[in-house]
Amino acid sequence: MKLDHPHIIDEGGLAFHIGELKGSRITYNFQKMLVYLEAKGKLMFGKKFKIHEDDHDVLSALCNYIVRDYQGCKKHGLDPNKGLMLTGPVGCGKTSLIRLLRFLVPYQRPYSVIPSRNLVFGFNHIGFKTIEDYGSSDYFCFDDIGVEPMGRYFGKDCNVMGEIL
Repeated sequence: MKLDHPHIIDEGGLAFHIGELKGSRITYNFQKMLVYLEAKGKLMFGKKFKIHEDDHDVLSALCNYIVRDYQGCKKHGLDPNKGLMLTGPVGCGKTSLIRLLRFLVPYQRPYSVIPSRNLVFGFNHIGFKTIEDYGSSDYFCFDDIGVEPMGRYFGKDCNVMGEIL
């Protein structure tokens, strides 16, 4: 992707036009975004990766959120200035979708996907600095919140994710 053409993503020698540049604004095309996300998903997760039609509504909401389409977000009841919480059963693709979406707008609000368990392990070794580091102004996606163990540093128990959030 070039900064002067943020609506065109180069991937594996192919150019994916996910929207149309009009002046300084991009009008994104959800169907073209789906094509790109499926292609990128196959590269990241293997040839069997597929975006199911049942997931299009959720993906539409997430795409609107990630590209900061305020009108689209309003239709889905989302505020692009606030965080998101995705819930669902184990193995339904929450982490895969979040890992994929950041490639749509890599220069706008870049975020890291971090397993919550890793933060607890960091707290257990480093202490409260871990909480300070992740309570900063950067953007993070905390994965598997709620299944991490309780943190413990020098005999003090701590709900690490509760403190960070």
